[in-house]
Formats: sequence, structure tokens, C-alpha cells
Amino acid sequence: MKILITGGAGFIGSQLGRFLSNKHDIFSLDNLSYGNLENLRHKGSTFSEFIKCDIRDDNFHEFCKGMDVVVHLAGIAPLPESQINPVNAYDNNVIGTLNVLESCKKHGVKKVIFSSTSAVYENSKTYPLAEDTGFENPDLIYSMTKLACENLCSSYVKNYDMDITVIRFFNVYGPNQDHLRKQPPLLGYITKCLLENKNPVFYSSGEQKRDYIYVDDVSRLIEKCFENESSQGQIFNACSGNTYSVKEIYELFKKHFGSDLECRFEEPKNFWDKYPSLFEGTYPLKRERIVKEVNKFSLGTYKKATDLLNWSPQVSLSEGIKKCLKEIE
Repeated sequence: MKILITGGAGFIGSQLGRFLSNKHDIFSLDNLSYGNLENLRHKGSTFSEFIKCDIRDDNFHEFCKGMDVVVHLAGIAPLPESQINPVNAYDNNVIGTLNVLESCKKHGVKKVIFSSTSAVYENSKTYPLAEDTGFENPDLIYSMTKLACENLCSSYVKNYDMDITVIRFFNVYGPNQDHLRKQPPLLGYITKCLLENKNPVFYSSGEQKRDYIYVDDVSRLIEKCFENESSQGQIFNACSGNTYSVKEIYELFKKHFGSDLECRFEEPKNFWDKYPSLFEGTYPLKRERIVKEVNKFSLGTYKKATDLLNWSPQVSLSEGIKKCLKEIE
């Protein structure tokens, strides 16, 4: 198959490309605002082509021509950056997705897979989080853009009978996770600190728990979706069905790194202090909303993916961390 991955030079996109490259022709597209060409230089990977392009560009549709599958991963993901510039977040995530869908429709792409997020469940309180149960609408900008994109995908399935699948990613980790961001994902941040021999600072009590899933398990789910017709119009959770606290995760890292570096815990309300513009002006962001986000609990169920696609996660957190460290040795 010929597969186009938007956001292909990012963490998940590059790992997905590596996973699929020995069986399919992989075309990686990225505007490199968050992606990195170094991510594409995997040993043993064979990418057919890298395309530097923004999904909102007028000529984007040209790269969908002749593709069997488009996996749409591109977008703005950091929550504070989305809050700082909501217009840009909606433009990238929603208008960008609309352009992807229109381009796929124009060129008759057989399968589209859209990467959503477990953040759409951010106000839900019934666990484990399931795709087909009702949930309270999110209120943070990033999560709202992703829910808007899900609605677009549903519209194109219903009105044009397009084969589109939505996958809600929980906390995905693995090799090449972006640790250079101003505020990296948790496991990327821990890796960065231990590599630099710096004591990590966590803006929490360390007790809050979330569902983490290894990137290869996500890649297997994506592959199942374009191999199985029963995925059309469906939404699937990409989760492990297990929760781990910050303290538990850090202890696993220390064990596998052979490190005795101690961590420090700070007030959750200060977590986004690297983005001072959020707290300026007449209407600053409420500190209690940051505390709520930091302390958010997440636990998903993948029963639907098991029932329809015969998929379940295979990599434990401990094994996944070891795999990450092996890549940087």
C-alpha cells in the first residue's frame, strides 16, 4: 500500500513510519514546525519520500493523489500553546483537518485515519473511559479542536460514505519522544533530566495516575484499522487499560537508568509558568484550571478494539521504558 503520514517527522509519525516501512510505501509529510528530520533516520527503515508541506497549503491535495491510506497526525498538540494562541490552534487542527478530508475525498483515498486524543474525556468522571459512552464536552482549546475534528470525520462518513477511523490516543510514549519542547511529555522530560544528570521537578504530588501506551502498540492498532473493514466510521481508544503514577514511573526510570537522582515536587498551579502570557491582562487563565488538568486521572478501555479488530496492547510500561533507553544507548 501507499501510505501518507501527515506529521510524519514527529514522534508518533516517525515511529509509525518505521513500523510500517518494511511492508508498505511510506510517504512522510511534515512542515517541520514540531517534527524533526532526525526522527526519520531509523536504522532499517525505508521511507519512499519526505515531503515538506503544511496540511493547510493549497497544493497539499496533490500529495494525496494515488494514496491508499492517509494517516493524519499533524497538528498543534501542546496544551499551553493552544491556550495562548487558540486561533492558530483551530487553524492548524480544524482547518488543517478539513483540508486533509477534502483532499482525500477529491482523490478517492480508500482509508483515512485521524489521530484524536483522550483529552476529549478531560471532564469525564466515569471510568474506564469508553468510546461509546456519553462524556462531558472538553473546555481546553486543544481538546476542543480535536473534538471538532472528530465531528468533521463523522460528517464525511455519513454524508460521503468515506472510510474514516478515529483513534483517541492516550499518553503515548516511546523512542524519539520530543524532550526538546518547552514543556515535554512526562516520559520525555524524565529521559531528558536523567540524560543530563539533572534532578526532575514535578508539578504535582506525584500520586496522580494516567494510562500510558507504548508507541508500537499504537502503530499496530493503526495498521489493524486499515486492514479491517469493520473499522469504518468507528472511534477506538489507544490505551493500555492500566494506570501508573508519576512516582511509579520515575522509580522505573531510575531502576533502568541505574540512577539515584532524587526528584522534587512543586505546586501544580505553577505548571504552566513557562508561559507567562497566559496569566497577563484582564482575563488571565485560572490557576485552578491548571491544577485540575495536572491532577486529571485517565484510564481507558480497549475492549472495542479487541472485539472489532482483535487488538490489545502488548508492551508493559517497564518493558517500554527499557526499549526507550536501549534506543539512546
